[in-house]
Amino acid sequence: MIQSRPADGSKNAYDLQIQRLISTGNFTDSEQMIHDKITQNPDNPDGHYLLGVWHYFQGRLGKAVECMRKSLELDPRHTDAAICLSVLLNDIGKYDDARKIFEQANQSVAHRNPTTDSEVDRKFAVKHLELADLYFRYRRYDEAIEEYGRAAALDPSALDTRIRRAKAMSKKGFVTRALQELQLLKQEHSRYLPARIQLGLLHYSQGNLLDAELEWEGVLELNPSNREARSYMEMVRRDRLQPRR
Repeated sequence: MIQSRPADGSKNAYDLQIQRLISTGNFTDSEQMIHDKITQNPDNPDGHYLLGVWHYFQGRLGKAVECMRKSLELDPRHTDAAICLSVLLNDIGKYDDARKIFEQANQSVAHRNPTTDSEVDRKFAVKHLELADLYFRYRRYDEAIEEYGRAAALDPSALDTRIRRAKAMSKKGFVTRALQELQLLKQEHSRYLPARIQLGLLHYSQGNLLDAELEWEGVLELNPSNREARSYMEMVRRDRLQPRR
């Protein structure tokens, strides 16, 4: 979903007020303010971006797309307009067009001033994550692995992205790589329990019950009330009681 947020390069009080009005559903006052902004400076891409957000919040996707395109015509490096347009195109099923728009914007960000706020990186990480999840859903695991990797590089603090990449690796048949990914994540963040739980599941899927138990026991040592780990431990114990065929 597109959010009403400050447009790149124009985080002034006037724009913030417009976005607050849009977010609260005051479309009459926000429309007037946007109209005034565009009238005063028709070549300002922020005005068209905000108009696109205004249309989007009222369900007018076609108009929103037109406004985002206009904003990018005026400033091809307008990051928020590019991200929003890509999201919109994805929403209406134009996946190839969405990817092209996003990649163009990504190239612009790649050549930006290195002192730029890392918030831009996080925005693009979210978009890469969305694309990766879409590829994963349609079993296009090579592309999913690539996109998860990009998302992880842009936002290293989002540790779950690396777990998702490991899952994609496993689905592709790269089990050793998936194990290495999770083991590295465990080493780097020893108290990040989801990595240990997923590592246990991967061991379990390969029939390595002892290694799986060790991972889940480690989780319970750190958090004895972890329901997920307890459930998996019970699952392993039941498996051990099953007669071998």
